[in-house]
Order: sequence, then C-alpha cells, then structure tokens
Amino acid sequence: MSMLERVWKERTRYILFFTSTSVILITLGIIQTLLFEAIAFFSEVANTRGWFSFAVNLSGVASAAGLGALMLVGCAALEWRMRVDPKVLTRIPEKAMLPPKSARYVIVVAALLAWVLIDSFVLRLVLLVVLFMWRRAANVFVLLPNSSANKSDRTVLYALVGGAVTVLFFSATRDYGGAFGEFFFTTQWTPTGACADRRALCENMSFGVNSLLLTTIQVAFGALFLAVPLGVGCAIYLSEYASPRLVSVVKPTLELLAGIPSVVYGFFAFIYIGPLVVQFGEYAFAQGWIDAPPNVLNPINGAIVVGVMILPLVASMSEDALRAVPNELREGSLALGATRIETTFRVMIQASLSGILASIILALSRAVGETMAVTLAVGTVAVYTSNMFLPAQTMTAYIAQRVGGDLPFGEIGYMTIFAVGLYLFVITLCLNLLGNKVLSAYREAY
Repeated sequence: MSMLERVWKERTRYILFFTSTSVILITLGIIQTLLFEAIAFFSEVANTRGWFSFAVNLSGVASAAGLGALMLVGCAALEWRMRVDPKVLTRIPEKAMLPPKSARYVIVVAALLAWVLIDSFVLRLVLLVVLFMWRRAANVFVLLPNSSANKSDRTVLYALVGGAVTVLFFSATRDYGGAFGEFFFTTQWTPTGACADRRALCENMSFGVNSLLLTTIQVAFGALFLAVPLGVGCAIYLSEYASPRLVSVVKPTLELLAGIPSVVYGFFAFIYIGPLVVQFGEYAFAQGWIDAPPNVLNPINGAIVVGVMILPLVASMSEDALRAVPNELREGSLALGATRIETTFRVMIQASLSGILASIILALSRAVGETMAVTLAVGTVAVYTSNMFLPAQTMTAYIAQRVGGDLPFGEIGYMTIFAVGLYLFVITLCLNLLGNKVLSAYREAY
C-alpha cells in the first residue's frame, strides 16, 4: 500500500467520524432545546397552577370505561396464565377456541354491530383488544402440543396491564388541573389571552393539548383508512399480477408522487378536494347526520390529501416486501393446488407481513408529522369536535402558525411551541420504536 493510499484512508476515517459525530450532536442539540424550553413552560404554569391535580370520581368505575378496564384486566390475566402454563387453555372447550366458519362470521358481524351501537370510544377499543386476545389464545391452543411457558417477550402483557391501569385511572378521576394535568388531560387550547402583559400568564389561558392531538389522530388515521387499502392493493397487483412492462411504468409514477412538495398538496386540497367535501357535508347536514354546516377547511380534507401523500410510501414498501419473498413459496403453493388469490392472501401476505406492517407504521409517522398540507387543508382553529366537517388544527399546523406570527421571545405562547414539539417528538419516537418491534416480531428469514 502506497503512502498516498494510507493517508487517504486515515483522512476518510476522520471525515466519517466527524460527520457521524456532527449528526449525533445536532440531534442532541434539537432534543435539548425542546426539552429545556418545555420544562420552562411547565415550570411557568406550575408556579401559579401547580403541577398536577385531579378529583376522585368513584362512580366512574361503574361506567363504560370502568367496564373496559375490567375487561382489560381479564385479558391481562389470560395472557399471564398463557405465559406461565399454556395448558390452562385445555379447560376451555375446543369449539369456543376454534369455532366453525359460520360461527366466526356471526362473531364478526356481532362485533361490528357492537362497534356501531356502543357510544364509548374506550369500550370500542377494548372490544378490539378482546377479539385480538381470543385469536391469540386460539393460536396458542393450536400449537399447544409443542408449546411451553415462554417468558422472553412480555410486550403484550405489559401493554394490557398499562392499558388497564390507564383506563381505570381515567374512569375514577376527573377535573384535571395543574401544569401536567391541564396539558395532557384536557381539550381547551387557548394559549393567548387578553393580558395586560403579553409575557404574563392569564387566568383565561388554557393549555389542553388534546384538542390538537385528537385532530392530528383524526387526520392521520383517516389518511391510513384511505392509503392502506389502496397502497397494499396496488402493491399486491404490481408484485403478483402485473406485467414487468406495466410495473416499470406504474411504480415510478407512484414514487413521483412522493417528490411533489407538501405545500402543493395543501393548495390542491384547498382548491379541489375541499369543495367536494363541502358538497358531501351539505348533503349530510341536510339529512341531519351532522349538527353544523360544513367548512372548506376540515379534517376530512386533510385526511384525504395526506392519504394521497403517504400512498406511494405504503405501496412502494409493501411491494418491495412482497418481492422479497422467495419464489419457491409461491410456486409450492400453486403446485399444491391453491389458486393465485389463495396463494396471495394465505402465503405471500403472511410471509411479507412484517414489511407491510412496517410500511403502515412508517406511513402513520409521516402522516402525524405532516405540516404544510394540513395547515392549508385542515385550518387553524384549535378546537376539537367530532364533526369532521368543521375547521380544526393539528399539532404541526399550530407550530407552523405560531412560528410565522409575531411571537416575542420568552412569552408563554412562545414556550408552548416547544412543549407541543416535544410531545410530537415523543409520539413519533414511540411510533418508530413500535415499527421496529413489529418488524422484529413478524420478521421471516429465508
């Protein structure tokens, strides 16, 4: 090795070390800024309102939320028993664990009717958890002869226990106050008030960030409702049924959508999608389905445009996951007499499930963090309402609005930007960690 090559390798190592260290320091600097300013915000509010307070409401234990907490406790107990001694499932009749196909259809229809008729959102989610645990127990029951106690992965058990404790706490308490209680548990968001001193904290200010969070959830999951069926369906068609020539045209076209600036999407939603949503909203209002006339800025408008934005991500990553499955699995399924549809849904999707789920979670993170499109499509009214035809505001749109306005340094409204930003950062980080967990749990090695 010549002297010049040796010097070049040494310099390359130092350059790579410098770039890696710079990325780490920049990330830590951003997190530090968010954390310190958020702490300053909570400290400012806590000086006059305390840190956390609530009132006990034991009558709430007998409500729908209390019933949901009891059902979650039962699911956690079942999960714990399955982990300690899976043979406990032999005490349950086999027909209850593995009912015939007709009974399964009846159960699904009954669950859908219960989902529609139940008013409590918490009880709806708990119903989905119960169905998940039933199928989980059925899978353990099928593998019972070869199964034993498994104590390696406790994610489901911890999630059930945490969910039960959380639901029980909210059902037994009310009237949250203080810096943390008001910020995390209320929905009234008025960070500016008629104060003599703009830097002071007025009594008419309120910092319930849930009004922003719930609107963000509306837009993000509404976008998934649009993007997941279309994206996964497109991926299945491109990987299993389309000709190579068609794939070479359609896939670059899909990926081209990801290169369009988000502000263009927002303008497109305001000009074209908004009027269509208003027309449907006017019909719904005339029929009495909603309680107020629609507005051109609304979460439905934002959900549609964000769904179009994340569609290429879901389609491209899902298609790559399907193509990564070895062709021997497809050919083996077809050789055993399965049709192409059966092979697609029983073999290919099952084998590539980790990649498809990872694309959905990554798309959810993208939808939660979208800024300009939702600012132009959803609105800037920080009020949560179940009527998705009315203007609202997401967390990212609030940050963009406040940064673009006249906001003096050190004002309480200025510090709310960092509190909301830190909360959004934690949510996105948890989604990414969940994506990694799902990817490792469902990964198939070939």
